[in-house]
Amino acid sequence: MKEMKVLVLGATGYIGSALAERLAERGHEVVALVRPRARDTAVPGEVRHGDLHEPETLRKAVTPDIDVVVHAANPVGDEEVDVAAIEALAGGGARLVYTSGVWVLGTTTEAAGEDAPVNPITVSRYRPRVERLVLEAGGVVVRPGIVYGRGAGIPTVLTAPGQEDGRYVHAGGPVPTWATVHVDDLADLLVLAIENAAPGSLFHAVAEESVSVADVAAAAGRTGKAVPWPIDEASEVLGRPFAEGLALSQVVSGDLARKVLGWEPSRPGIVDDVRSGSYASRD
Repeated sequence: MKEMKVLVLGATGYIGSALAERLAERGHEVVALVRPRARDTAVPGEVRHGDLHEPETLRKAVTPDIDVVVHAANPVGDEEVDVAAIEALAGGGARLVYTSGVWVLGTTTEAAGEDAPVNPITVSRYRPRVERLVLEAGGVVVRPGIVYGRGAGIPTVLTAPGQEDGRYVHAGGPVPTWATVHVDDLADLLVLAIENAAPGSLFHAVAEESVSVADVAAAAGRTGKAVPWPIDEASEVLGRPFAEGLALSQVVSGDLARKVLGWEPSRPGIVDDVRSGSYASRD
């Protein structure tokens, strides 16, 4: 295996920090790209400065010694800003790996593969455009399901202060299902994509195709029960676009990554992890 120098956007964040650890374990050199005024955070390896709002700083960070750029940072929410950032990163000569998300697919009732049509919800409305830019530049797109693990991420919103029951955002109709992936399994897949994926590849990072959100919420609560959280009420707390994402029902296949890259997700499923794993010590 060739050791590479990998520039990671979001290296201090939830997904990026797990990825940086795994890259270092595999012998790759990690370069963390952080905002110039970001608070000091320990990261393995070199630190460079750049800002998604300032494309020129991104171009300067992608020096000739960088082999791969991984965009694992949260989008800023402005289409033209996020597109300009991708164009800057893709134009630096290094291969770009972009972390997107399965919410670009919209509602799915059968296991959606990478060839399924996109129908993005509001929070992911322009991500298909970003994905196309990455793929057309010879980069790789990875779409995680709902990411959990390490006691953080989306499962933390399934309980409320002082509330014993778990809660799940519900827009009416059947209980939604989520496609999920543990953050460490996602990091493993991103490393495999960095090391082995062909240019222009797209993979779903999904370990569990369809998990009842009510089951996850019941595991999160202290009573073992789950109660629906009406989407209008949840929107007042979380914002409408994010609440819509949590209420989205999906079934998504992660088989392609297993077949092509040899990905083998091995961490506990979301219900077990929430009930008795990394979330079990929560107050």
